[in-house]
Amino acid sequence: MSVHSTPPRLVRTALMWALVVFLGTGTFAIFGAQEPDPDAPATSARGDAPTGIGANPAAQPIAFSHAQHVTAVGVDCQFCHAYARRGPVAGIPSVQRCVGCHRVVLNEQPEILKVLEYWENAEPIPWIRVHDLPDYVRFAHKPHIRAGVDCADCHGQVEKMHAAVQVESLSMGWCLSCHQERDVTRDCLACHY
Repeated sequence: MSVHSTPPRLVRTALMWALVVFLGTGTFAIFGAQEPDPDAPATSARGDAPTGIGANPAAQPIAFSHAQHVTAVGVDCQFCHAYARRGPVAGIPSVQRCVGCHRVVLNEQPEILKVLEYWENAEPIPWIRVHDLPDYVRFAHKPHIRAGVDCADCHGQVEKMHAAVQVESLSMGWCLSCHQERDVTRDCLACHY
């Protein structure tokens, strides 16, 4: 590195602060999301689905009950959301995963017949996203799962929910508070790169 060059870390930090200031003018404040308009319906970053605390996309294509699968049957979160421990996204279970059980279990129930129809037509189930982060946030499930963060810490007691709803703000301030409590990195580049 020459005497006149700027260290890459300083450049990244300066760019990050510039991004924070730029986005802070309309998208988020430095230490958390701006308060949403309580009267406005929440939508995802793409504008295609209701998101936010309490948002419940009532029009899910299948009336799937987490309470039934987790509490009554005892299915572990990571059985269906297998990518959570291996990658950035938890993943939505494939139709094949659902059909693996439901070819023989309750296969005459109306909602299961819908699942089987998606399977027969070789179509994915068009689930409506409940939890969504802005595109400028790089969140990965893998390090959180491996660090022992319980699914319920962010997603609430899903095992008691019939339809999944967002129970935490998932704002920058909320995430930073958790990182501070656990004494883990609060470096901007951990989530914004």
